[in-house]
Amino acid sequence: MKELFSKPNQITIIRVLLIPIFVYFLLSDLPYKDYISAFIFIILSLSDAFDGYIARKHKQTTKIGKIIDPIADKLLIAAALVFLIGRIELWMAVVIIARELIITIARILFLPKKVVIPASMLGKIKTISQIIAIVAVILNIPFNWWLMLMAVLITVVSGLDYLVKMGRMMGENVVNLSNIITTFRLLLIPLFLISMSQGNKNFALVVFTIIVLSDKLDGISARMMEQITKFGRVYDAFTDFTLVISTIVSFYLMGFLDFSWVLVFLFPSIALALTKTMYFSRYNEVRSSPLGKITIGVSYAVIIAIIINFIYRFEMLVLVALVAYVYMFIDIYKVLNSQKAGSMKK
Repeated sequence: MKELFSKPNQITIIRVLLIPIFVYFLLSDLPYKDYISAFIFIILSLSDAFDGYIARKHKQTTKIGKIIDPIADKLLIAAALVFLIGRIELWMAVVIIARELIITIARILFLPKKVVIPASMLGKIKTISQIIAIVAVILNIPFNWWLMLMAVLITVVSGLDYLVKMGRMMGENVVNLSNIITTFRLLLIPLFLISMSQGNKNFALVVFTIIVLSDKLDGISARMMEQITKFGRVYDAFTDFTLVISTIVSFYLMGFLDFSWVLVFLFPSIALALTKTMYFSRYNEVRSSPLGKITIGVSYAVIIAIIINFIYRFEMLVLVALVAYVYMFIDIYKVLNSQKAGSMKK
């Protein structure tokens, strides 16, 4: 508790609490709102370097600080991207937020093992490029689209670098055909969402079909080439999670789904991520089940139904929601039961 409320961490917490003020000015109709919101965004971004400086100078660097500091950065960046959609292309926002979500979950996954993967130089360059690009968009500076594209590319590269480091810390070779296919699938998600946002449904359907087929292909290649790894399972699950959640959110932003559906699917997704994290931290294994594969498969079918405007798409949404919640409750029960059994053995 003392570590949590050290001076550097206090600055980080204040930075998070001030994000709504930035959003307020960004969305307001006040005079010079863009200049004010850009100024606040820059101040909040610079405070990241300030709390790091204080932590190093006063030797108050803590493990929890290494976790909450990048999370605060990601919340600020995500808030800016979400409320700038329209000025920023949807796919760019989705790529950056998806990467940040994956890495944040990865950090949380390692937290119970008392392993902290600190931000790398490439990660810091990524953050700087995102800040510059967002400020350029807010102020409508010329070439802001190219600055944002550069930030997206650096974000993707730094994310892959982080995942490779994570795999090495798990003691596994992560550079194999299966994980390369999974990466290919992950990179196709923005292309799919771009096609949908531009109304090119036929091309989007082709891209989504390739995504689904590659999901099956990476599993087949891992088994045939004996390249099944714990990292690969986590990476595959993260990619599935990213595809489904980013698609649901994007479909809402495009007007294909009501916001209520976003809430319906977000709850079991978060709950399942937490239960799987708990299981992994305790047993160093990734839980998988036929029902989980069925849930993903039905989710794919629902996405296709929405793309082609299938007449029974509402009924299919209800079906996948029921399957997802059944899967969630069963997984929670199994995890709690396994923990209870483990406690009794001790």
